[in-house]
Amino acid sequence: MLTNRLLRTAVPIALAGLALTACGPDNSDPAAAPSATATTSAPPTTAAQGTFADPLALKTPANVPDTHFPENQVSRLRVTPVSVVRGDAAAVDKLGIGLLTGKVPYYVTTRYTLTGGEPDFGSFNFKLLLHGNDPKRAYFFAPSWGVKFAPCQEPTDEEQHLTVGQSVETCEIYLLPESVQPAYVGFQGERDAGNPSNETGSAPEVIWKVG
Repeated sequence: MLTNRLLRTAVPIALAGLALTACGPDNSDPAAAPSATATTSAPPTTAAQGTFADPLALKTPANVPDTHFPENQVSRLRVTPVSVVRGDAAAVDKLGIGLLTGKVPYYVTTRYTLTGGEPDFGSFNFKLLLHGNDPKRAYFFAPSWGVKFAPCQEPTDEEQHLTVGQSVETCEIYLLPESVQPAYVGFQGERDAGNPSNETGSAPEVIWKVG
């Protein structure tokens, strides 16, 4: 059964890159000196996989932390976005959301497995974001007021209480402006889900490419 959720607004996010460097041989040893055809230049800088510059493909598992605030306890999750499917606006409107004017619903299905750390009581739902082509804008799932909704059925609260080795598959409804096509799914495990603010802070996201 779907549970009550808050629809959050978009916020800026911070991205992180990874620079790779290399060291040449010790030129004090003639045998180790580079040949005339060798190169001693460092390889070009590359982005770490799982960023907006180098996103993972959907259905690719990623190991990520889920920090619980205010205790700062950490669960270790394997997160696998399974699909992003355009929904039926008329069907979603029957849930009584009343927010569909100018919006298109998308059903985002994700599988979570707790691999270590503290038990997780479903805070991961609040950490999954949907983006269009603008990485600086993030969309959060919409409320559904506890109504059963077969096209995007969410597990119960109890089923989302994970201990090590347990898994759950969720489906959440995201409402995007008609002018926006979903392009990325992100998971921001360090965001304070218990804070009612719309700010996501500066925690980096793990990114998957839609399509």
